[in-house]
Amino acid sequence: MDHPYSNTKPHQKGKHLKLNDRTTIQELHSKGYSNRAIARELNCSPSTVGYELKRGTVSVYRYKAVEGQSTYEPHRSECGRKSLFSSQT
Repeated sequence: MDHPYSNTKPHQKGKHLKLNDRTTIQELHSKGYSNRAIARELNCSPSTVGYELKRGTVSVYRYKAVEGQSTYEPHRSECGRKSLFSSQT
């Protein structure tokens, strides 16, 4: 969003995508933008856009932001270091 009249903050590199980022990916992908062009708009890596498109694709060439978000949430809850205390019996 390099427009001077834009009131939205661009995505910060190294941070997780939010639903509004996924909605932007959905809109731009449906308009035929490449992964690199979408990544430039969001200020993120092109591979992040590619992974997100793979995560949220419901049918052939149909990306849905809500599906991507619903796939992300359980994955996010499972990430992180596992406690050594809970694995002992």
